[in-house]
Amino acid sequence: MAGHARRCGHCYKPLRATARADAVYCGPACRAAAARSRRHFEEAVRIGFAIVSGDKDDVAQRCPVCGHRFFPGHGHRRDAIYDTAACRTAAYRARSRAAEPLREAVTGPTTVTDTGTATRT
Repeated sequence: MAGHARRCGHCYKPLRATARADAVYCGPACRAAAARSRRHFEEAVRIGFAIVSGDKDDVAQRCPVCGHRFFPGHGHRRDAIYDTAACRTAAYRARSRAAEPLREAVTGPTTVTDTGTATRT
């Protein structure tokens, strides 16, 4: 194997001549990328098997705003609650509207003067 350069396990670029004998990746970025790739592949396989076997409800999550089913970790964060940014924004605005009367009860109502400044009464 004298003429063959060892290659990175992720990007397949040749490893440096000074790399350790047991080096697999060309650096920490490729090591992390390879771990992410393995994790995403394993997750995709798990979701695929669930769909094929009819256990779609075990891996799919329902968005509390629109009711659409989605797969967390497949195009979404693994801890995703909402399926789109629009649903996340709608939920935030609904929480804000619900908290408005409570804020006024604690701080008092806010009035806007002719100059455009807000004051509490």
